[in-house]
Amino acid sequence: MFPSLSAERGLEEVLDAHRLSLKRRCERVTEGTDQSETLLNSIFTELYIIQGQSEEVNTQHEVRQLETASKKNTLHDTPIKCQDIFKALPDQQTLIRAVLTNGVAGVGKSFSVQKFTLDWAEGLGNQDVSLVIPLSFRELNLIKGEQYSLLRLLHVFHPTLQKVTAEQLAVCKVLLIFDGLDESRLSLDFRNNEVVSDVSQQSSVNVLLTNLIRGKLLPSALVWITSRPAAANQIPPECVDRVTEVRGFTDAQKEEYFRRRWSDEDLSSRIISHIKSSRSLHIMCLIPVFCWITAAVLDHMLTTDQRGELPQTLTDMYSHFLLVQIKRKKQKYEEGHETSPQQLTEADRELLLKLGRLAFEHLEKGDIMFYQEDLQRCGLDFTEALVHSGVCTEIFKRESVIFQKTVYCFVHLSIQEFLAAVYMLHCYTNRDTKVLKDFLQRDWPYKNSQSRDQDYPSLHVFLKGAMEKSLRSKNGHLDLFVRFLHGLSLESNQRLLGSLLCRTDNRPTLIQRLFRGQLGHTDNRPETIQRAINNL
Repeated sequence: MFPSLSAERGLEEVLDAHRLSLKRRCERVTEGTDQSETLLNSIFTELYIIQGQSEEVNTQHEVRQLETASKKNTLHDTPIKCQDIFKALPDQQTLIRAVLTNGVAGVGKSFSVQKFTLDWAEGLGNQDVSLVIPLSFRELNLIKGEQYSLLRLLHVFHPTLQKVTAEQLAVCKVLLIFDGLDESRLSLDFRNNEVVSDVSQQSSVNVLLTNLIRGKLLPSALVWITSRPAAANQIPPECVDRVTEVRGFTDAQKEEYFRRRWSDEDLSSRIISHIKSSRSLHIMCLIPVFCWITAAVLDHMLTTDQRGELPQTLTDMYSHFLLVQIKRKKQKYEEGHETSPQQLTEADRELLLKLGRLAFEHLEKGDIMFYQEDLQRCGLDFTEALVHSGVCTEIFKRESVIFQKTVYCFVHLSIQEFLAAVYMLHCYTNRDTKVLKDFLQRDWPYKNSQSRDQDYPSLHVFLKGAMEKSLRSKNGHLDLFVRFLHGLSLESNQRLLGSLLCRTDNRPTLIQRLFRGQLGHTDNRPETIQRAINNL
């Protein structure tokens, strides 16, 4: 009796230490960048989550899904609170073991996981669960080629659990959270993988995960997986008992978010009013990360002596966001709405184009997480970049994960898409035919009989080629990239971003010549705009 009692006390001590560790890990968050840590409970705004998912979830770009969702009548939705995702509805009799939560990039999936975990650690929710174990795919990627048992995996990723034995794990009610399936570089094969049922048996990480999700390994454990929509179909439907979708903020929650950020009620009211005046901005503010981007830009423009119109479009907002972050870091603000190209130093310009190349090359492959070798291929030295340019940490996150290894990502997928478009337009204006040929593939070569540049695409032909490529994508992963590409070809955004889009040899770009009417009648500005509109 006494050894058993001693073992039970030992387990309780371990679980208490684990709760404390998770509380410390989850109570603070970074919103947007790795520089602005704050208490989660002070900024967390409840999200709108529903049971089920939208029909368009795997066939449309995520911004299109937001636009579709914004028009829908929500009367027939079944809202569900994050803390209740493992609780059956009144008309449900079956046990909910595995939950798959979908949601577009930046909509708050990881924040929801963090809030769920923090509430459990503080004794505020789901106390019937003995042990909550969050694991992120960005960390699991780092051991994808190695052999682990489930028990060793938990010991390594959560050192507070090192004294937990296989027998104790079997009697605990365990919740395993796998966050960010879309960031996974593991090969999850649910059809052909070996069966692993012993928590002490070693195997590859992808085999362990498939057996956990299928219920072959630790069948008593609850499993929660979060993912962007395009990656969610990696999990077979028969392995999932409940699907939920994080829809982001309702209109009331958007207002609550902005009012929480400022004690100045007049400022928050002006920002809310401006967002409501622009349909595209109002839709995008369903996403918490986009609210952060919008707040950063509008707060600066409304609290400094900036003059001129506030951004009305996504491209305009993102162009300002880049410039605001550069100015904030370097404290080189100049009055006036437009920013001269000289405000981008050569170091800024070189860094942003390297980030643009990284963004573009991985956007094509569908990657949103990067590792050191990915940066090196694009000539990026993050440490050096921090010294020479302040913009890096505001749009590009560096996180130390398990084993003190580092992963990188843009603060939001749309920033990756925006910088990818900046890079592609830069390649177009600098006649980088190799990049264009690789991108446009079957649509190359071009012969423009009415253009002075016989073997190089005119602007509207280039934009049309990019659009046609995006249409061939099954999940529309290039759609927002193409929207940004069109937006960046406008003269107003050309002036705003200046040297980022100019030729490296200081000669006029094709687009600048276009603005000046130097490419002949067929390429004059009004007609080019109309052709692009017709194409769209």
